[in-house]
Amino acid sequence: MRSSLFSEVIKQHNLSTKLSPVFNLSPDLSEICARVVDYVGKNFQVREDPLVKEMLMDGIAAWRLARKNGDPSVAFMKGLFSRSHDLYTKRYAAFKGEKYNVWYPFHESIPSFEQRQPAGYVCQVVDEPVPGDISQRCAAFQLAARVLTGYAFSRYFENYDVAGNFAH
Repeated sequence: MRSSLFSEVIKQHNLSTKLSPVFNLSPDLSEICARVVDYVGKNFQVREDPLVKEMLMDGIAAWRLARKNGDPSVAFMKGLFSRSHDLYTKRYAAFKGEKYNVWYPFHESIPSFEQRQPAGYVCQVVDEPVPGDISQRCAAFQLAARVLTGYAFSRYFENYDVAGNFAH
């Protein structure tokens, strides 16, 4: 079942026709994408496009490359989680004048952080790195642990080692 936020992202970025073949082949990926969108939200933006759009587009591109030879579902997951480390590249904060609240990566979802803010606070990405270093692989595992169910996590991250190609 798609979340309303996931449906909104699909509609806003015209991804329906691109994701339909993926979800027809592997319906479980629809739920996984919805969970990723529900965690990352639609406002976190490191570059020109929101991060969640970049993640979905990377998944689609990887899926297309692996359709003819390989496992396209695993390729989609590799693409989807390949930008997980971007959640650590810049800070996300809510501002109201001199006051601000900072989102701590992986402690709660970004939409939960946004909803928790009092009226009048504006959430935005700040061009300041999050303290500490995190590898691409660690970030992928952290995000996957928070958004995937037990079966999906074991299928894509234990058995196939989706994060095996990410930088350590």
